[in-house]
Amino acid sequence: MTEKEKPGTNSSESGAPKTNPYSIIADNSFVERPQARMDLVQRILDDPRMHDHKEGFLSCLQCGVCTSGCPAARFTDYSPRDIARRALEGDPTLLEDDSVWYCFYCYTCHSRCPRKNSVAVINQVIRSMQVESGYGVKHVAMFSAWGEQFYDKGMGGTPHVFFQDIADAWGPKWKDFIARRDEIRELIGVGGMYPNEETVGEVRVIMEDTGFKARLESIGAWGGHRAEDEK
Repeated sequence: MTEKEKPGTNSSESGAPKTNPYSIIADNSFVERPQARMDLVQRILDDPRMHDHKEGFLSCLQCGVCTSGCPAARFTDYSPRDIARRALEGDPTLLEDDSVWYCFYCYTCHSRCPRKNSVAVINQVIRSMQVESGYGVKHVAMFSAWGEQFYDKGMGGTPHVFFQDIADAWGPKWKDFIARRDEIRELIGVGGMYPNEETVGEVRVIMEDTGFKARLESIGAWGGHRAEDEK
């Protein structure tokens, strides 16, 4: 075999060496991932939410059944299969990928996966990382008022109070029900809408000790400084 005929050394008509793409070994399970990427994989694995999903995550087959049944994938560019692959590769671009916010945790991916992987849980972990870095704050800042009320009253209240579009979509029948809600609850004997002070106090302790109150403040609740504003 001449030098010209050897794989990987074919020359173009101009005489410049032409690389044979089939001589390049693709990145696969037998090739160790770069350390920088493994750091992100480990961060995902170490998250408490992944406790029951580590084995499924590490044994993803990329069969695509998660995407085939995903309602969000049907109407958006979001792909659970792609998220699972990139998470397993430790792809840092996930930390600035807005598509993970299309997932609404229906867990269809989880219920159908033959390996019991849960892309819904992976998304929760990635979203938290995005919020911590400041990038994902834009996706959650709108909920800060709801979180404030949860802390102050022990529950978040009805969404229409915080989101006008929802109130408009519900229409006059729902608005009338909300206006008469306390009256109806009293009539059927279920008491007031909100928990008592003792319960509210317990909720506040949980929110403070878990860092949730501080997280709310970081996205603008109670006039706090949003993480992205500090950049």
